[in-house]
Amino acid sequence: MGRVKDACRKSCVSFSFLLRIVMIISLILAFWKKDFVWVIGTFIGFFISILPVIIKKDLKFTLPWFLDFLIALVTILFVGGRLLGYDSTIPGYQLVTRFFISALVAFIGLAVIYVLDEHWAGLKMDKYAMGFLTIIFTMAMGVFLEFIKWLNITGMYYIKTNQVLMMNLSADTVAGIIIAIIGVNLIKTGKFDKLTD
Repeated sequence: MGRVKDACRKSCVSFSFLLRIVMIISLILAFWKKDFVWVIGTFIGFFISILPVIIKKDLKFTLPWFLDFLIALVTILFVGGRLLGYDSTIPGYQLVTRFFISALVAFIGLAVIYVLDEHWAGLKMDKYAMGFLTIIFTMAMGVFLEFIKWLNITGMYYIKTNQVLMMNLSADTVAGIIIAIIGVNLIKTGKFDKLTD
């Protein structure tokens, strides 16, 4: 069973590496199209995706392999949607991207709560409360993201209908619930520590 998990982990890391290669191709494509806004966006996305490797090498701190994978996946989905126009050409692409962004936010939130619970005497929380807080945190971050879009801080003009807004917030909620359920079960069985190795 341990060999299967190691193989899955190696495959996931390999896929994460492949996603970074695709991002480099996206960077070249952005230069070719002379879309310098997305050159910067793609570069930032690539930097975020390799940040876990940089932190592990420089600070000797091990980030969860699952987090590394999610960062790379979310970045390539976002960059692909904006640079290649998949947001407008593929139905539901933006919603899928939003779901994985929310899953990433939920996992980070749960991991932070778990680490604080384990290593800080000031916080002692039941595992089910951790799951509930993860859901609330994910929903709150989704609302915050929509508020930023509404303020139009990025300079991009967003046309939002109530249906699109509710679909985005629903994706946040579903992602938070799924990560919370999986996370609580992993904590109960003691496998969450192994996941974050």
